[in-house]
Amino acid sequence: MRVGIFGTGAIGSLLAFKLARTGNKPFIYSRGESLSALQKRGLIVHSQDSVDVLTPIEYSILNSQQSLDVAIICCKQNSVSELTIIAEKYLISDGFVIAIQNGLGHLDRVASVVGRGRTIGACITHGSNRIGPAEIKLGGEGKIVIGPLDSEKFSVRSGLYKKMIEMLDDAKLYPDNMTNILPSIWEKLLLNLAINPISAICGVRNGVLLFSPLNELAISVMREGAIVAEYEGISIDFEKLEDSLNQVLQATADNRCSMLQDVMNGIPTEVDWICGAVVEKAEVHGIPVPMTQTLWNLVHGLSM
Repeated sequence: MRVGIFGTGAIGSLLAFKLARTGNKPFIYSRGESLSALQKRGLIVHSQDSVDVLTPIEYSILNSQQSLDVAIICCKQNSVSELTIIAEKYLISDGFVIAIQNGLGHLDRVASVVGRGRTIGACITHGSNRIGPAEIKLGGEGKIVIGPLDSEKFSVRSGLYKKMIEMLDDAKLYPDNMTNILPSIWEKLLLNLAINPISAICGVRNGVLLFSPLNELAISVMREGAIVAEYEGISIDFEKLEDSLNQVLQATADNRCSMLQDVMNGIPTEVDWICGAVVEKAEVHGIPVPMTQTLWNLVHGLSM
């Protein structure tokens, strides 16, 4: 199966490494310093006990002569449309796209290019941090929740999709195949809503949000977002979600979230697709979300 990985940040590099090491040579689309590093020395992967190097013979840099069965889009939200348009040119006629992003809106933008029936969403909880061009550090093991954007219009060959799930399983990515991915997308959004903007504004690692008063703020803003999700037709078990929040904060206590890293590095954050998306959905339903609105404004203020 020909799998293309578009974007070589923390998640794209993790997927490339896992797939390659189980005999599924990935086709990688990358640019800039990451592309140069991949071509010259390979992908460096740090784990708790070792350092592995995925050499250039274990993957292919995607070129115009190749075609793909599946394209996995692993970039930030602001590059989704651009990379999907590029990926679509490589896909076979019944190939499909898997999009792995934080926030909301990416699946609709993918669908506008390849169609709703060929759009798959995914949420990944495996730990991975980018520490340099084509260099990552692995965290704890998790899973990948995956499923179609629109199960009624799903048009991917069952055999091709099943083969992809099996390949993810062989790579020990532990896929959890869902008939409807949107509840999982919303749950991931709400966790990001609770963690990312507060950590970015306060400049603290995730573990600090386990304690007062930031823990109460995180839970309150997550509850605000959960009300919006309910209006969107997404049923949320808030008690379970609150447990998940504390588990994530404990498991990633020493981590700086991606939004904080973006602020520290002076690059655009994904706040518009996290806080902003919730505010926009709330406005449609006439629901006040003052905490989410305030966090959205404050994160934007950090870059002024």
